[in-house]
Amino acid sequence: MENDEFQKMFSRRCVLCFSLVALMFFSCVLRVAVAAMSDYSAVQQAQSSYRLKAGNLRGTIYDRNMVPLTNAETVTVAAVSPTPRAATAISSVLNGEELENVLERLQSGKPVLCRVPQSIDCDGITCAQVYVHNSSETQAVHMLGYTDHDGHGVSGLEKAYDELLYTDEAVSFVYTMDGLGGILEGIAPTVENKTSIIAAGVVSTLDVNLQTIAEQAAQRLESGAVIIADCATSKIRASVSRPDFDVTNVSAYLNEDGAPLLNRATAAYNVGSIFKPCVAAAGIEEGHAAYVYECTGTCHIIDRDFRCHKKDGHGLMTLQSGLANSCNTYFYNFAFLLGGDNIYHMASSLNFGKAFPICTGLSVAAGSMPKRESLSNIAYLANFSIGQGELLLSPIAMLNLYAAIAGDGGYYLPSLVEATVSDGVRTKVDIGAKTRVMSRETAALLREYLTSVITDGTGVSAAPKTVTAAGKTATAQTGKYENGREICQGWFCGFFPAEQPRYTVIVFSENTEKQTASCGEIFAEIADRVTALEKIDK
Repeated sequence: MENDEFQKMFSRRCVLCFSLVALMFFSCVLRVAVAAMSDYSAVQQAQSSYRLKAGNLRGTIYDRNMVPLTNAETVTVAAVSPTPRAATAISSVLNGEELENVLERLQSGKPVLCRVPQSIDCDGITCAQVYVHNSSETQAVHMLGYTDHDGHGVSGLEKAYDELLYTDEAVSFVYTMDGLGGILEGIAPTVENKTSIIAAGVVSTLDVNLQTIAEQAAQRLESGAVIIADCATSKIRASVSRPDFDVTNVSAYLNEDGAPLLNRATAAYNVGSIFKPCVAAAGIEEGHAAYVYECTGTCHIIDRDFRCHKKDGHGLMTLQSGLANSCNTYFYNFAFLLGGDNIYHMASSLNFGKAFPICTGLSVAAGSMPKRESLSNIAYLANFSIGQGELLLSPIAMLNLYAAIAGDGGYYLPSLVEATVSDGVRTKVDIGAKTRVMSRETAALLREYLTSVITDGTGVSAAPKTVTAAGKTATAQTGKYENGREICQGWFCGFFPAEQPRYTVIVFSENTEKQTASCGEIFAEIADRVTALEKIDK
């Protein structure tokens, strides 16, 4: 009896265990099946469309009038299906290697992309307009900068505003696929092209018309820079660095002689006599505008002779004639009268020797200034008074001095961006406060003196034919030699019209031996062409 009960209990337990094992097995099978079905569904969903990427989308850099400087061109891109009708149609607009390439790729059985001269109306072909972010004709390439293969900004505004300009979106043709992985015939692809991305971007201070004038004038420099800025605000209307480069083929310029990728508008160089108006401003402010000195051609300082560029001397010089003739010995002695502290203070108030931004993430080189204490040595002070020695400044930094003189004695730091645009909202960029460095009277007197540089002095070649102008020449020594001759850097800094200045212009040549026109002549050309363009009164 007991044995029968044991057998029954054992049988029930076996059945129960078997049932549990079967249930667990069924559950595992069900889970695997569900997982498999889920994976298949995901795969099926992923394979239900076929995407062809026609180009990246990136925000636009505009000029101040909303003329696009990037994304300025569009091309027509065709998505061609592998059908006889589409192949015949594409053969009517392409030829040669382009056509052979397309027909060869169509043999894969999948649609292909190609550029076409115009839209094609044919079953199996879908066309879209695609923006080209940069071209070989892109202007102001050093200020705008360039992007890498991933579409991120590497230099210039492209880098400074990459967070705003960059997107991982693209222009794409999206085809619907059947369950076997083939393209469904008779259904045109969907074109994904978010033009709102193109509309967003950066509004620069540049003016495309002034930029064109500056770039054409700068062709006469082998190496250098040209800047045009608004006198009242110091907003940069044109910026050129020479030599330039093709922004669509940057890699070809990486190791090229002449450093074409260097932005010479923001780099620092020897300045020479264009610094003299800074010394003059300090002297007038200190009440020494009437100082007179007789130039004999030589000035003995400590243990050696410092010479003027005119060996037999200029004779009796006033501050006005000293500037007009760029008399070195006058400025040596004028500086001794002022003392180094007064000149250093004026230069510092102009942000000389300091890096400063022209927009978010983009600054000009600091260059260098002599230490204040070193100017107690009159030999150092003599060199400083004529812009030589340790003084190095960028072409854009020189705008500060000449904008202050052209205006009311104050200046705004140069700027490159007017506003940003995002989601249709334009946000204006604050250019900061004006810094006053001299009185209105001092600025007015210096405008008069710098006008005489062009009418009666060393800057006669800078005289425009159609408008009055004022400014200062310079030939700066570098201490570097090539073929036994010292390399000298040339400058002309000025503004026009002389009486009511509208534009400040800086022209810089890295080597005066390698240019087909003087910096003054280039200034005059720019002044005449801008005057004609904007119909500026004298």
